[in-house]
Formats: sequence, C-alpha cells, structure tokens
Amino acid sequence: MKTRIEWEAHAYEYKERSSDWFWAVGIVAVALALTAAIFGNIILGILILVAAFTLALFINREPHTVEVSIDERGVTKAGVLYPFESLHSFWIDSWHSHPRIYLRSEKPYVPLILVPLGGADPDEAAGTLSQHISEEHHELPLVERLLERIGF
Repeated sequence: MKTRIEWEAHAYEYKERSSDWFWAVGIVAVALALTAAIFGNIILGILILVAAFTLALFINREPHTVEVSIDERGVTKAGVLYPFESLHSFWIDSWHSHPRIYLRSEKPYVPLILVPLGGADPDEAAGTLSQHISEEHHELPLVERLLERIGF
C-alpha cells in the first residue's frame, strides 16, 4: 500500500440556485425579522436580515479547489492536518453525488470532518486510512441532511 496519496477536489458541491430560491429565503428572513420585531427583539431581527443578505451574496460562488493528502501523520485538507491520534474512524461515501470521506474525530467541537474525495480512488484512500484508523459506517447528522435537501 502507498503511504501517501494526494489529490485535489472542490471544497463543496456547487448547486445552481434559481431566483425562486432567493425569493423564498428572502421571504422567510423578512418574516422571521418581523416576528422578532413584534416580540421586541429588534437586534435579532436586524441580525436575521444581515445573515440573509450575506447568505445571498456568497451562496452562488463557485467552489475553490483544495489540496488533500493522506500520509503517516494523518489527513491534511486545505493545509489543516487532522492527526490520526485525534481521529476515531472513517467512512467513504463514494455513492454520493459529491463523493467524500467522513472522519469521526475525538474532539467534541468537530465530531465529523468531511473531506472531499474528488477524483481520488476510494479503494486506495480506504486502504491507506485503514492502516491507521478503523472503518465504521457514518451518516451525516440530521440537520446537515435537511440542509442538503433544501438546497444549502
């Protein structure tokens, strides 16, 4: 088995959003902001409107390319090393439209790390990872699956 593999991949899955999607987000944001204002929380209403505006600015950007590597130290994604000592297990989801590796971390603030697989060979990645950590089936959390479903 290779001890180091490298590849490049898009940081996230790009989805084209229609103007209807933006209208829906705008309507929901205005409704939430008005509700917050009715209940006397003007700051929250302003925060919701600013967040929706910021989302609209950045949501249709093309994904940038990140460099990913797996070696004897751990998994590196976009210059950030995730050492094997801090990882519990992995799962490769090669059937998703945007194939990725799920890394279960032992850190409480980052329990699941998603690494884009890009054009890398899933079997080669699994072979290299299995030399250091165990393979276990992982699912995306419910909130992330819901966000994917509604277009985020």
